[in-house]
Amino acid sequence: MAPHSPSELGQLNYLAYSEAVGGRTHDGRPMLAWEDLGETVQGGWIAGAASIADHVAGDQAVAKEHTR
Repeated sequence: MAPHSPSELGQLNYLAYSEAVGGRTHDGRPMLAWEDLGETVQGGWIAGAASIADHVAGDQAVAKEHTR
């Protein structure tokens, strides 16, 4: 399976969050579609998702070394 791009991971992260909160913001308004968020907000979601991906990759590398 090909790895996801940081942008794809950010969008997946945002969509998962939206689903978890019923598509509503903290004050009850409907969440915007990914395309309508703007570059700054999308960049925040992308950065968060990339951080998690890096962390998971690091955990996998450590686990792989322990199995040698």
